[in-house]
Formats: sequence, structure tokens, C-alpha cells
Amino acid sequence: MAGFISILVVIMIGCLVMGIVSVVTRKSIYQERLESLVEKEKKEPIKKSPEPRVLLLALLERVSKLFAARSYTQNIQVELMRAGIPLRGEEYLTICLILIFVIPLLILLITANFWFAFSLFLIGLFIPKVYLNYKKNARIQKINQQLGDALIIMSNALRAGFGFQQAMDSARKELPDPISVEFNWTLREMDLGVSYEESLQNMDKRVQSDDLNMVVTGILIQRQVGGNLAEVLDNIAATIRERARIKGEVQVLTAQGRLSGIIIGLIPVALILAMLSINPDYLMVLVTDPRGLVIIGAAAFFQVVGIIMIRKMIDIEI
Repeated sequence: MAGFISILVVIMIGCLVMGIVSVVTRKSIYQERLESLVEKEKKEPIKKSPEPRVLLLALLERVSKLFAARSYTQNIQVELMRAGIPLRGEEYLTICLILIFVIPLLILLITANFWFAFSLFLIGLFIPKVYLNYKKNARIQKINQQLGDALIIMSNALRAGFGFQQAMDSARKELPDPISVEFNWTLREMDLGVSYEESLQNMDKRVQSDDLNMVVTGILIQRQVGGNLAEVLDNIAATIRERARIKGEVQVLTAQGRLSGIIIGLIPVALILAMLSINPDYLMVLVTDPRGLVIIGAAAFFQVVGIIMIRKMIDIEI
């Protein structure tokens, strides 16, 4: 095991050195070409050595190119856009690889504690996805909170004689991110010749919000059958505000249950990670003894059942 890890570390260090040398060499070649084409005011310019941060970013850029133009990279890029995270799909995958493999291996070499490194491996395996889902849900929730105000602004603009596109632009200017960004993307698609229906449907696919889906559906139906669009937007805004009020009451009433589910789910995992880091031999009986494996399986099963039951009890559809 130790020999295999040593080989991996040697390969990693070799790749790191080759990447840094390649970046520095390519940068010097480009600099010489530019100097041959551009006249310099100073005959002997001061050469600055590249900063470590620049080298690290350049290395990450080269590694991230390995994941470019992949189907899963494109899917991750869509999720990053929904979460409002300013990263490309290949950059996100590179960060995940560093958290999952590089950091645990370095910690294993420094501390020689396998279980502590394994704990970091598990953390790096789940934390990026959890963070991505958290940011995505937070952005959707913020858009839902801004949607009522956006509809009021648009309905007032329509009553003042503006067109639909001008009304949406008024809401974009008045409201902050993230709904202003989504409206801006939709307006740019319309300016480029995309139809209103397709632009609104693209926004609905990007955001994936139930409230926004209701707005888009109402607008598309109004454009097909006719009617007062300002009144339609007012009715949808009233419905969204009422749903938000009911959701707030449900959140308050189910707060204790949600907190209980989080604590029940995290306590066993935290205790296992702490024991593995402090005294791994204390838990080895559960792994080496067949009865211990049965106990682990039963505990994990009932733990999952308990979490699912709590989530079902507090999951109230509105």
C-alpha cells in the first residue's frame, strides 16, 4: 500500500513540475514573439518572475482543459449556471479532483494517518455536490422572492403603454441579481431574433422554479388566446405572494423536525470520523468481526429509514 501511494505521489509531482515548466516555457516564447513585433520604449525591460499564484492558475487551466468538450462537463456547466457559480464545468471538476485525491494524499504523506486522510476523501467526495445543490436552491428561492415584485413592475409598465419586452427591461433595471441576470439573458435572446415563447421557455429551463414556470405558462397562454396581460400578471403575483406566505408558515412549523433530521443524520457520521481520526483501533472490532458488520449494516439501515421518515413527515407540498 505504501509503495503504491509513493508511486502515485512521484507521478503527481512529476506532472506538476512538467506543467509548471511547460507554462513558463510557453510564456517566454510568446513574450519573445511579442517583443519582436512591438517596439519597446526601454531597451532593457525589467523581467519579472512569474508569481506562484499565476503559475498555479495556469496549471489549473491546463488540467481543466482535459475535461473540456465532454458531455458530463456540459451538464455540470448547466448546473453551475443554475447555481450562479462563476466557474466552468472543467474548472469545477478540477477542484473536485483536488479535494478528493490531491489533498487526502498530501495529508496521508504528512501525517501518516490513513483514517484521517480517508475522512478528508469522504468530505471532498460529497462537499462539492452538497455546496452546488445548496447554491442552486438558494438562487431559486431568491428568484421566487423577487418574482412578485418583478410582475408588479411589469404590469405597471404594461398599463403605462410599454410593450412586453420594454416592461421586462424595466423590471431588469429595478431589481438586483439573480432575477435581473435571468431577465437580461432572455432579453438578449429576444434581441438576437429568438421568439418570445422560446426565450421564456429557455429561462424556465435554466431556473427550474415552479413559480417562474407558472408565470411563463400564463404569459404563453395569454399570447395564444389574448386578454389583458397586466391583469394576468397581477393575478399570478397575488398567487405567488400567497404561496410564499403559506410556505413561510410551513417552514416555521416544521423547523424542529428539519433540525432533528439534520442532527440525527450527522451525529453518527461525526462520531465515526472522530473515532477514526483519534483511535482507529477502537472501531476495528466492528470491521473484523462478522457480528460487527451485521451491527453496522443494521445501524445504517435504520439510520436511513429514520431520515427518510422525518423528511416525509415535514415535506408538505404547496
